[in-house]
Amino acid sequence: MQSKISVIIPVYNVEKYIGQCIESILAQTMQDFEIVIVDDCSPDGSMEVVRKYAEGDSRFHIVRHERNLGLMQTRKSGYSVAKGEYSLFCDSDDFLPPNAMEILYQEAVRTAADVVSGNIVLFYPEDGREEIRTSSLNYGNGMTEVYKSLLLSEYHHNLCGKIFKTRILQDYKYKTFDHFTNGEDGYLFYQVMEHVTKVFHLPEPVYYYRQNMQSSTRIRMGNNGIRTICMLNQLRLQLAERHPEIAKYARMKVTMVMNSLHCERYNKESSLNEYIAQFGLQPYSSLGSLFRYVPFKQACKAVIKRLMTLMR
Repeated sequence: MQSKISVIIPVYNVEKYIGQCIESILAQTMQDFEIVIVDDCSPDGSMEVVRKYAEGDSRFHIVRHERNLGLMQTRKSGYSVAKGEYSLFCDSDDFLPPNAMEILYQEAVRTAADVVSGNIVLFYPEDGREEIRTSSLNYGNGMTEVYKSLLLSEYHHNLCGKIFKTRILQDYKYKTFDHFTNGEDGYLFYQVMEHVTKVFHLPEPVYYYRQNMQSSTRIRMGNNGIRTICMLNQLRLQLAERHPEIAKYARMKVTMVMNSLHCERYNKESSLNEYIAQFGLQPYSSLGSLFRYVPFKQACKAVIKRLMTLMR
């Protein structure tokens, strides 16, 4: 018999956290689910922890990669074998509030939506602090309206904190890449939206996203991270070509992202300029592009910030 939800959990080097993740799923108020664990060749004891929970529980389905492929391919391995009516992504160092699956599923049934999302709680384990990251769909629930919300940064493209009709993930071929390190959620979600009729968002928190204060303030992206961000920007522009009604929002978004990379001086310490050329992003990377594609007041602030960066 088909489960209501398939919970897809990629596993790599999370021995410290995977237990809390699984326990939050097992404690859900709705128990009609399967848990799809994808082992991306984890080098630590994560899978030993998983096997203890899975022993004697037929709801667990374990998939193992022969080599490490990264998060994007690991999620694909999970949703490709999912048997639930809906699929939910949960990263193995995060966890769910007890009613998350129930309220997401009930809203999906009520609205017949292809995707239902809720708000995310940013959890800071160092001091136990919690911060709500809200999303909103202010222009409608259809494909192009959701694209507009995404491109205006009013709706987040994260895969976690949402449920998807599993057939939407399985019935179409999406471009995926090994070790796509930055923007992997967006790269898949923008593609999935091409086949979605209706999206709904709930104001309730449905996902706890663990924050690492130390890494977020000290680690800078390498060339692969810069490349994948540029690939995501190229995808946004390709979607704009297919949907002219969102073109101005896509150009603005891409211009602001590229300006941010310059302000953070990635053009000085990475192959950013090479990727700009490779992915056709030159028209969106100059100071002039800010006045061409971004509202005037916002463009002025961005230009001042970039000029101050150049003077440092």
